[in-house]
Amino acid sequence: MAIYRNFNQEQLDAQYNVRAGIPNYLEIFARWKSDGAAFRSAHVVQENLAYGEDEKQQLDFFPATDPDQPLLIFIHGGYWQSLDKSDFSSIAGPYLEKNINVAVVNYRLAPSATMSEIVSDNQKALTWLFDNASRLNFSRDRIFVSGHSAGGHLTAVLAGTDWKALGYPADLIKGGCAISGLYDLEPIRLCYLNKVVGLTAHDVAVFSPLRTPRPFKVPMILTVGGAESPEYFRLQAEYEQLLKQEGSLLRVVDLKTGHHFDAVDALGVGSGELSQTVVRMICSS
Repeated sequence: MAIYRNFNQEQLDAQYNVRAGIPNYLEIFARWKSDGAAFRSAHVVQENLAYGEDEKQQLDFFPATDPDQPLLIFIHGGYWQSLDKSDFSSIAGPYLEKNINVAVVNYRLAPSATMSEIVSDNQKALTWLFDNASRLNFSRDRIFVSGHSAGGHLTAVLAGTDWKALGYPADLIKGGCAISGLYDLEPIRLCYLNKVVGLTAHDVAVFSPLRTPRPFKVPMILTVGGAESPEYFRLQAEYEQLLKQEGSLLRVVDLKTGHHFDAVDALGVGSGELSQTVVRMICSS
């Protein structure tokens, strides 16, 4: 029996079970952790800056060489329930080389945190950075956001946030890069992932970028791993169409090959098309 589109439960679960399709994912996670630790050892970093009271409400800040330079924020994935900022430190490499500050964010995770709390954490991290731009010596008028998977979802949510209603400039975010983003939460609510994430129908309506209007047209870069499941391609195609309809500046990077975890690696490869596209977006602002 179909429970979502033309998928039965087993088929829907398979569409979003990315680890099942990547047998060596534990080796990849170990590499991320090792590379992250090595990168932090070799670069100046302000670790575990608290933007809230919970131990997960922290971020790592990698400063650019010169003052008053742009900031790129990165939000990790893990289906809102796993992984850590420390796994993704090395992503900062190509941007530091171009004199761009980088902040890598942690946030509370499911099942301890609801989707509302997860979104709030990331909004709070961004406003904390804006408020502390002078202390951290970067330009608060040139803030960009990126994220992978669940982080891609959160990037799109932040790009769709009504910052003016929160007391901040409407154009707080100057651009975003969403990698393998989850732009509609309904299939997540209906698949095996929801046993931990705990989404409600209200969460789907309020926190799905495909279902909520964007009050400000934030330029976006979208990409998805070439070998990912059809659902990831569908979600990106529908979000791409939404951005085109509203007239937002949009760039789509075709990775052609690579699985779900290769896609986020591409953000940290300085010679690759994705990182170069992000650098061009930031440097042209």
